[in-house]
Amino acid sequence: MKTKLFTILILILISQSCSFSVSPEKYFGKVALNTNLLGGFGKQDFENYMNAKSQKALYIKLENDEYDMQGMLVPHLTTYIIPNIEKSINEIKDLKVTASTEAMINASLNLHEFTLDKYKTEYVKIAELIDNKASKTEIHQEIIRFEQSYLDEFWDLHTNLMDIAIPYAKDNGIEVSRF
Repeated sequence: MKTKLFTILILILISQSCSFSVSPEKYFGKVALNTNLLGGFGKQDFENYMNAKSQKALYIKLENDEYDMQGMLVPHLTTYIIPNIEKSINEIKDLKVTASTEAMINASLNLHEFTLDKYKTEYVKIAELIDNKASKTEIHQEIIRFEQSYLDEFWDLHTNLMDIAIPYAKDNGIEVSRF
């Protein structure tokens, strides 16, 4: 009986340890490639959002986990974009930290968490101006203020991540094209 129980425990441990194995491609994809979704940070994002708003092509998440298209930016950010960034952060946090991935994971989390904070605060403020039809001058001034305040830090965090992630990719035989 003890041998049978011991064998079952060993099999469970082996299956669990195999499930924790993550390929270098998955690490790189989760922590580095997914940052492409953040690449429009600042003016480019707002130009894209205003264009989508004019076409009523902004998504909102409904209570039943379905999505609807409409023309308001704040609900788009709070029900669609921000939850997607939070999901990315959770997926990165779920990755097993190893000696070769720790710096890359931490750099990615720093970038994602910085971006999430700015979306929850600054992006929503500017989105409210857009939704409330503030003057183009006021909106433009707020976007300039935002970029002057946060764009350099965003790109510093992004560059730091890429300085770690690209050598990791090359060391693991992952073909990397220019970001």
